[in-house]
Amino acid sequence: MHRLVGQYDSPFLRRVAVTMHYYGIPYEREVLSVFRNADQVAEINPLIKVPVLFLPDGEKIFDSQMILDYLDEEAGPAKALTPEKGAERRAVLRAVTIGWGLAEKSVALSIDKNMHANAPSLQWRHRVRHQIKLALDWLEAEADPAGPWFFGEKMTQADITVTAALDHLRFRHERELDWQAHPRLKRLYDAALALDCFKAVPLIEG
Repeated sequence: MHRLVGQYDSPFLRRVAVTMHYYGIPYEREVLSVFRNADQVAEINPLIKVPVLFLPDGEKIFDSQMILDYLDEEAGPAKALTPEKGAERRAVLRAVTIGWGLAEKSVALSIDKNMHANAPSLQWRHRVRHQIKLALDWLEAEADPAGPWFFGEKMTQADITVTAALDHLRFRHERELDWQAHPRLKRLYDAALALDCFKAVPLIEG
């Protein structure tokens, strides 16, 4: 069986776990924190990052995008959440990249608040918040106006990645979110969280 290393409060791991549930690929969990269990994670990934996916034969994959590529291969082109080739694939990956970047900035802001609370770089925080706003505005402008998904009627990896990023941002930095200014993202977010695959992977465990 596959073994997934990390915690669901990581938007990078969460998008992998949600995708695995969507594809019906079972997995075991190894719940390790990159902070509390840094030494253990370092033995698995020298960058001390999650997610890490162990394949049934023992092979391991580090980066979440690499893991998603593997999962798409396992699911097959008919079910894959990322198109196999062409302009459609590039469009989905473009949205995924911005969603992934939004998650990255949300996590970076959390780390900064936790590790540099007594000596924050206000200029750096302002830059990250500005990047978050730009990412939200771009996603809102590019999302299909009719929905329910980013590209209209068909759900893609963009919806999972963006929702994982939005949920992390809502939980950690809610004041950075303005749903009134981003109604398309709110519609997408609500629709995704109602899916069984998201319900199976709660942001906060226990």
